[in-house]
Amino acid sequence: MSLWSESPACDPADLPLPEQGAALWWLGQAGFLIRQGGLSMVIDAYLSDSLAEKYRGTRFPHQRMMPPPVAPDDLRGIDWLLCTHAHTDHMDPGTIAPLLAANPRARVLAPRACRDQALARGVPQDRLVLIDAGETIDLGGVLATATPAAHEDLRQTADGHLFLGYVLTGGGVTLWHSGDTIPFPGLAGLVAPHRPDLALLPVNGRDAERAAHGVPGNLTLAEAVALADAIGARGMLGHHFGLFDFNTLDPAEGARQLAMMAPQAAIALVQPFTAYRISPIRRGPLAILAICRGNICRSPLAEGLLRRAFAGRPVRIDSAALMDWNIGRAPDPRSIAVAAARGIDISDQVARQLRESDFHDFDLILAMDADNLARLQALRPPGSRAVTVALGDMVQVGTSMEIEDPYDFGADAFARVFAQLEQAALRVAQNSIPQQ
Repeated sequence: MSLWSESPACDPADLPLPEQGAALWWLGQAGFLIRQGGLSMVIDAYLSDSLAEKYRGTRFPHQRMMPPPVAPDDLRGIDWLLCTHAHTDHMDPGTIAPLLAANPRARVLAPRACRDQALARGVPQDRLVLIDAGETIDLGGVLATATPAAHEDLRQTADGHLFLGYVLTGGGVTLWHSGDTIPFPGLAGLVAPHRPDLALLPVNGRDAERAAHGVPGNLTLAEAVALADAIGARGMLGHHFGLFDFNTLDPAEGARQLAMMAPQAAIALVQPFTAYRISPIRRGPLAILAICRGNICRSPLAEGLLRRAFAGRPVRIDSAALMDWNIGRAPDPRSIAVAAARGIDISDQVARQLRESDFHDFDLILAMDADNLARLQALRPPGSRAVTVALGDMVQVGTSMEIEDPYDFGADAFARVFAQLEQAALRVAQNSIPQQ
């Protein structure tokens, strides 16, 4: 059964407001009308010709390939306008003013680092709500968690990330709009704990010519499909095409590429004037498994730190080994000591080996290094639910890092590994909002 159902909807007013699940309608480019958790939300709407006026007579004149599918003041009953960043096709002054005038109770969610641009483009200060990566805001029925995006870099100011995505959890489903981004280390690890049902990902790609003219790029279609599978999404709708001829993906070429792929997720390019309905899904508590070679040094520490990070939350946490060297043994005394010195008791843990059933029983399997990750991916049985993630990529998001085995080294190596794992465990917990 497909993740979503489709039906013609020539007018966004036809889009239902489901009590459970979610409904979506594409506004063109990266824009969507989303009805979820009792809320009507608009994200990254560009419904004017602001850019054509700005770039008339230049190398890239930004002429529309398709007219706006709806006038901004025809969008009624809107509770929130979400902007992922300040580029005009995502934070459009030609859309913001009429949409907010037609929806006097609507508020705007935007990156804290883009506050000045939001105010300059017509958002009243008392209707502006600011957020940064890793923060969660209750929109009133939907939890919005900001994730970092790299368009094409993870640029930050003193106020936070300039580019964000949003995880939207409510009504029994979780959606992730990545914002404009390319792949970067740690992205999958930040999103996977949310267990997204549907990912909304850009697919217009990037190249040297666009970069030379100041047009930052996005995921290619192949990268978007790989990312959807990497985060364990049940489905993906590709967008950010069909608006500007210099910055698009030909849908026919996209269909040709998709026909050659075999993703686990349901994948499609979003269609105009189509309503997408997503039914709710019931899930048990999040289940996380930490893996290293022997399950006596790194993964016991990770298990202990994850238990502390998730304290009081209904999360199942365990650890295991890839190899059979230490089955039945307690953790290495040096791991026990470094944890105890920092208030964590792991002395009662008992090493076990990874089982095939773990790939079906756990949502997230955390690998300590590239060798662990490669072995896990090779062992993963078809159709299993577990997502495998490099835990080291969570230590400093944007930097690929291996959590090296301290077994052959001294106490300083164990202390260094503890510090790395502590930072990573906190990020995993921060990005694991319970499904409503």
